[in-house]
Amino acid sequence: MKKKTVIFTLFILSSLLAMSAFNANNSQAAVEPLANLVFKTNGGGVRPDYGLYIAQYLREIGIEVEVKVEEWTVFIGTLLLTRDFDLGVVGLAGGGSSPDMYDCYGADGSLNMYGITKEMPYGNKSENMQIEGVTIVDLEQRQQHYYDWQQLMMDKIVPMLPLFAPRSYVATWANTLGYDGRWGIIDSLPYIEYDGLHEGQDSLTEFSVADANWRDLNPLQTDDTSSSFIFGLMAESIVGWSPDLAPLKTSLVTDWEQIDEFHFKFTMRDKVFWNPSYNVTGRDASSAALDPATTQLMNGLKDEVGEDRFSDGENQQVTAKDAVFTYLAWANSIVSESPSYHNWISAAYVDPVDELSFHIEIDGNPLTPEIEQYVDFWARLPWEILPEFFLNSSDPTVSYTSGGAECTGFYTGILDSDAWVYYSTSAFGCGKYMLDYYIKNSVTVLQASPFWMGIGIIDGTEQDLDIETFNVRVIPDISAELAEFKAGKLDWTGLTAFPSERKQMQADPRFEVQSFLTASFTFMFMNLRRPFVGGVDNFEYLTAPGKQEYTKGCAVRKAINYAVDRDEINQVIHDGEYLISHSVIYPFTAYYYYNDIIKYNRDLDAAVEWLTAAGYEITIPGVPVPLFGILAAIGAAAFVALYRKKK
Repeated sequence: MKKKTVIFTLFILSSLLAMSAFNANNSQAAVEPLANLVFKTNGGGVRPDYGLYIAQYLREIGIEVEVKVEEWTVFIGTLLLTRDFDLGVVGLAGGGSSPDMYDCYGADGSLNMYGITKEMPYGNKSENMQIEGVTIVDLEQRQQHYYDWQQLMMDKIVPMLPLFAPRSYVATWANTLGYDGRWGIIDSLPYIEYDGLHEGQDSLTEFSVADANWRDLNPLQTDDTSSSFIFGLMAESIVGWSPDLAPLKTSLVTDWEQIDEFHFKFTMRDKVFWNPSYNVTGRDASSAALDPATTQLMNGLKDEVGEDRFSDGENQQVTAKDAVFTYLAWANSIVSESPSYHNWISAAYVDPVDELSFHIEIDGNPLTPEIEQYVDFWARLPWEILPEFFLNSSDPTVSYTSGGAECTGFYTGILDSDAWVYYSTSAFGCGKYMLDYYIKNSVTVLQASPFWMGIGIIDGTEQDLDIETFNVRVIPDISAELAEFKAGKLDWTGLTAFPSERKQMQADPRFEVQSFLTASFTFMFMNLRRPFVGGVDNFEYLTAPGKQEYTKGCAVRKAINYAVDRDEINQVIHDGEYLISHSVIYPFTAYYYYNDIIKYNRDLDAAVEWLTAAGYEITIPGVPVPLFGILAAIGAAAFVALYRKKK
């Protein structure tokens, strides 16, 4: 009897398992994929991993994806030349100071990897909105305009699925009060003070950081962040700029008014003076303290009757002529490395009755061929001011900016004049600190300026400088920098490249770790010119109730977006620490980034709904097929046990 039971059990199990396998094979063979798509990205990093996850998710809605990884130079050609892809992942970095991203989303944009055209539905509307956006100068109106454009892009065109924006991490010692990572070191300095000494620290009035060697302190000639950082410590911005990338009235400019659509008047703060024009060449740690009465001062170019060519900290007021000079210099190819950035300036001049007010007229016609077609006016205003009395000359030569504005005083060879040569290594401004001395490959030391205007840009309140000495040590290796910070020899360090160290510091009460979004984000892009994802389906409108304003191609792209689980990718690959992005512009561009936009969170029901509306038949698989075999085996075993019990 026992033998018969075993044989019977084996028979039942074998039959059920065979039937399960047979049904599984038949069901798998019967379901043809809706489409076979090619996904491309470049090697290195985690983007190929993104691709594998995306392929897995899209398989759940009947779309097969082949992931291909290319070397970067080949991948760039794929994006912009061959365009032999359906989907892909790429990142943008270094932008975010403006919502103007015509290069990416304009029909003629140099980075239009999506194949957006003015002929496709909503393509022309998007084009016109981008052109109009850069000509809107009222900030609130401009913000709403870009909100509407982002919603149009992500609801009606859907060229991408935004993925992630990484965060930067920085650390200070817990005794450092007043530092705000979003505003950065320079803007935070008036608010920083120490609550006692930290390990390795021996002064409550010094602040030390690490950086690479700077190259040139003249911002018009600067192309590296180390030089820009040093100059920023010594200078003040003409127009303030917040971490949300909106203009402020808490720096040198305290107000502005719009005269007409393309004409602005700006009013500056009174009683602000240039720091002494110290010549620090040859100074070192043993030099006497900076003093305009005893430390050598440099003479500038301006040679006008009754005016000093030097500054002693009290004789040269910062006025509108310095602001006008700064903008015209940036736009003039004789002295600027980046004149095209300011070819929107058609005129800049001091107000005829108020030396603290200046006017800027911009060319707002996007069709003017000699002017940059698309430009963000506000994002180009927050430059550090330059001393007109020192860098401009009395030479009557007339030159013109890239936008046609007239300049007087710039001449060929001015960069070789003593004033310009000295300014590259002994720069001065009207800012918080003055250059004391520097030792190449070792350190740059700055001292708090007693002539500073005493206004903090963060809130516009009166502030003083508790940090009297600011040291920038040359430590190019970031691991060595971290070691010096942990030893207490630095007061600030970056931690983005050291996630394990950062997590330890976050749990250590001796340190404070702050994070903020970087000017970058990644996204999955779609080729709107390819079949299934786009092509002719971009011109066929849906007939499903409530969806008649969408096209078949758009519906497919929506379905793809809804199928991808960005939360899971973020958790698995980034420990959930990246920000999930939802729009076509940098989340870093906080003032213009539209967070209430349509969001494509993982929703398979919505994915099926949009595919069905597009005319495709798709059902989400229920219990995975192999599980039926397991359930069959369990059922058979239970049946045998019951049979034996009855026997």
